[in-house]
Amino acid sequence: MVFSRFLVLGVLGLVFSSVTGLKAQGGSPASQKELDSVYQRLLADPTDQALNRRLIEIAVQLKDYDAAIGAVERLIFYDPNNAELQLEAAKLYFQIESYAAAAGYLNDALALPAATTAQRQEAKTLLARANRETRPSPWSGFGQVGARYQSNANRGSVALGLSEPLPFEGPVEDWNSFALGTLGLALPVDENVIFEAALSGYYADQDKVDRLDLGFAELNAGLRLLSEGGAISIKPYGLIQGITLGGAEYQTAYGGGALVRWTYADDWWVEPQFEYKDRTFYKTADYPTARNQSGDLYTYAVNFSSRLADNVNWNARLAHNQNRASANYQSFDQYRATMALQIGFDLFDKEGWSISPFASYAETDFLGVAPNEKFAGLDTIRKDRQWAVGADLEVPLYKEVALGVAVEYIKNDSNLDRDKYDTWVVAVGPQGRF
Repeated sequence: MVFSRFLVLGVLGLVFSSVTGLKAQGGSPASQKELDSVYQRLLADPTDQALNRRLIEIAVQLKDYDAAIGAVERLIFYDPNNAELQLEAAKLYFQIESYAAAAGYLNDALALPAATTAQRQEAKTLLARANRETRPSPWSGFGQVGARYQSNANRGSVALGLSEPLPFEGPVEDWNSFALGTLGLALPVDENVIFEAALSGYYADQDKVDRLDLGFAELNAGLRLLSEGGAISIKPYGLIQGITLGGAEYQTAYGGGALVRWTYADDWWVEPQFEYKDRTFYKTADYPTARNQSGDLYTYAVNFSSRLADNVNWNARLAHNQNRASANYQSFDQYRATMALQIGFDLFDKEGWSISPFASYAETDFLGVAPNEKFAGLDTIRKDRQWAVGADLEVPLYKEVALGVAVEYIKNDSNLDRDKYDTWVVAVGPQGRF
């Protein structure tokens, strides 16, 4: 009995779906049959205006806009000076979201001397809409949520530290859940000026080491000034930044900089950059000496980008960072180089896969003796050499949504035992962009 009721309900559901489907199409099998009949008659006489007009009426009822467009275009072929037909064709192209084709017919309508004032006004209104639809959105964005494993979350040293004046912390493995996002705006002001802005945010909640819960937000904005042809652009910008650590306010910064980009071939450019930040650090329960890091950070860099093949991009950055903190032992000079490839490919009959191997190397020379060494009567100044390798994998899921997987190994060599460490980092989570 229960099975019978489900069977009846299933049949009724199919009938309901069929009826609503026909209503959604705006027609019936009879309409489809008439459409086929009219089409066959037009094959014999494509100039018959009445038949073409009838085909348009039926096709619109059935929401078969391709058929309706074909009929309108036949009418335009035999009557090219008819502005009303041009407008009709444009409106049908709007229905299938072919805005470039619609704009073509609207421009043709505006060019006709016989077009009336009302037709011209309608064409201008529709053309403005077509231009809005075909113009790329000034907004872009990227976001990801997921989980990250760190074999050495606190960057603790595995060295015994026999030469260290005070004990230090060993490695602690940990997981965190994280969310990150970037919202970008590139709004044309005129042909040679673009207003650009980007808001970036990140938050990670550690499972064990709560003092490393990290929050970050930065807003930067400026005008990109383009040369004629766009081969050279200059972008001065300003920025503000805030960081929380362990659930407490840790750092704020403001500053600015400038970029000069030279595009010397399609998808090949080089970009010198200068940036300045005035950073203020705050004392917290977990970081009582954080204020010693307050000061000025200067960055001098050169960014490179090129397309090596249809699905292969190469990016690199060389940078010199000068940090001048209130405490000499927190000041440093750093030289850093990073390089990455992005390789796109298809797999399992699905487009949109990519893998991005990357590597970086940094040398950091601090400028003063840390309190630990002073306490022990030593004069050793910290010097670090750090390198990292890894890869990001994007697995397409649906449209602009993918599964992101990242693996990285970091090793830091230092002349101070407590600053020697290495760590594996693995992150995974869904991501999307627009």
